[in-house]
Amino acid sequence: MSVRFASTNHPVRRLGWRAAGRGLLAPALARAANDNRRLGADGVAESAPLDPLLTEALRHFAVHGLASAEAAVDAAADAAQRGDADAQDHWLAITRMFDRRLAARAGSELIAT
Repeated sequence: MSVRFASTNHPVRRLGWRAAGRGLLAPALARAANDNRRLGADGVAESAPLDPLLTEALRHFAVHGLASAEAAVDAAADAAQRGDADAQDHWLAITRMFDRRLAARAGSELIAT
């Protein structure tokens, strides 16, 4: 699942708000749209379910910030030392969400040892 960033400080949106304030543009065009909703079978908008791995990666990022990939690699190495293959794969998957090259390198190093 990809994560998209839409800046609130976009020049077109600023222009849209100014034009909407002067009555030159419909206010609906100036407002941001949430594209995370989809229509259900009954026609009611519902949220798309989030990937649990993505949720955990975002929480990990909230704790570790820009050092998230390295912290996840360290957690994978700790899991490998304990002999917990499932936890190692889990942490490598989280690392892969942040940095694919680092995850590939760490995966090959952990398998080699």
